[in-house]
Amino acid sequence: MQIIRLIKKIIKKIKRNLYPEKILYKIGNVKFHNSKIDTLIPQFIEIGENFVSAPDSLIIAHDASLFVHTGMYRIEKVIIGDNVFLGANAIILPGVKVGDNSIIGAGSVVTKEVPPNTVVAGNPAKKICTTQEYIKKCKIKKCLFDAPVSFNKVWSNKRLDEKDIIEFQKNVINRMKNYNENN
Repeated sequence: MQIIRLIKKIIKKIKRNLYPEKILYKIGNVKFHNSKIDTLIPQFIEIGENFVSAPDSLIIAHDASLFVHTGMYRIEKVIIGDNVFLGANAIILPGVKVGDNSIIGAGSVVTKEVPPNTVVAGNPAKKICTTQEYIKKCKIKKCLFDAPVSFNKVWSNKRLDEKDIIEFQKNVINRMKNYNENN
């Protein structure tokens, strides 16, 4: 059984090298992210610089809801600005523009334009606060933690490895332990 898994893994690696995945959408300097991109018409998606996304987020530029009724698809360009974070399981729908420095909360369904420097969340996504207000709230709650230097590899399109994650976990746990002991 392990041999079969190993063979499948090797075949998958060979296929990936023979047929590398083409990026058919416009994206800035960070090519590695966790979003699923529209597979029907990815050419209508534009992502800016320093984009970070959590697992299972989705960006789609087409809507097939009218296909049964009209035989047609709604297709609209999606534009995501620079320095945008897209939370886990968030969905950006066709025709949406997300402004620079914005944060999209986990599970949000973005149906309308998100102005720059805005935090949105919910279904449909609504403005919660500005990005600066959110940073201030987190600083007051003392829930911000420095990422290790090794996390900078994300900006070079490299994945974090287990060692990087364990280092981060240890630092956070130690800081929380020290904080709790002193308060």
